[in-house]
Amino acid sequence: MRWLCTLVLLMGCGAPPATIKVATYNVYWLDDGISAERRERLQQVVRELDADIIGFQEIQSRAALANILPDHYEIGILDDEEELLELAIAVKRPLTIASLEMVFPDEIYDGAFPRKRDLLEARVEGVGQSLHVLVHHAKSRRGGRVDTDERRVKASNMMVELLTSRVEKDRVILLGDFNDNPDDQSLNILEYGTPNAVGGIDEKPDDCLFGVTEPLLEKNYCSYGYNYLYADLKDSTFNPVVEGAREENNKWRGREHDFFNDVKVKAILFDQILVSQNLKDHVVDRGVFTGASAVVGTRSRIRFKGDDLSYTTRGSFASDHVPVWALLKF
Repeated sequence: MRWLCTLVLLMGCGAPPATIKVATYNVYWLDDGISAERRERLQQVVRELDADIIGFQEIQSRAALANILPDHYEIGILDDEEELLELAIAVKRPLTIASLEMVFPDEIYDGAFPRKRDLLEARVEGVGQSLHVLVHHAKSRRGGRVDTDERRVKASNMMVELLTSRVEKDRVILLGDFNDNPDDQSLNILEYGTPNAVGGIDEKPDDCLFGVTEPLLEKNYCSYGYNYLYADLKDSTFNPVVEGAREENNKWRGREHDFFNDVKVKAILFDQILVSQNLKDHVVDRGVFTGASAVVGTRSRIRFKGDDLSYTTRGSFASDHVPVWALLKF
């Protein structure tokens, strides 16, 4: 009789809540030739981050990504030999990748999604959940914000058109390196779901995608540029607050300027996570990875020449970005 009472109690309580940690990480062109020191630092970042789902940017190949990931991660990447800066996703078991595809693969979309760096969509399943995770790497600000804003805005409008009919029924997570902060036009378009959204601090709640990591901006947390500040860090962690980061980005929006000479605070929150409204109430925490392994070391440098890409300096740092993460509880 005792076993029957126990069974009734278990059935009444139901399954324990599941928590899923989602993260995004731009790894500064991860290829097969990284140094042992850099590999060890990247492995430490992934280990300490301990995320269930990680969206990656700037990955050369499956082998390059497998080189830094523990065996209990499943990798999703199309592994195109002609593309050096691919998008990828890794999920920790028992989660699995049920499907994987590029959303805008045609060359006619290269204006919004540079080269073959198209939007990657994976359907991730496990622990009773089915999530549609989209990994994005927006056009960089290289060449100036005034000249490149249009391409990031175009990409956001295309993503809104894609997702508007889906966010009511699908559980959608959009993450990646947006090369804009949450105050910029390309992000406001995603949050409001309208092409005429303008740049600036939000004046109303998000009604399309919910900007999970926007509260980090209010604290002047960043995700890009820490290596300039903490390359010689001796402590095990670093302070993610960079005073004036939000104000500096907003100051130069729509104005011609020289990044190196005019911009005084260069750290910025480029890497972000947004979710459909049906996931908003499941978000219980978010943050920036603050382990020293993500920022210490000498910088790497790469050179673009047409479609060719090569290292001019192979440094020992993990990346010029740090991971950004969010915790969802179901």
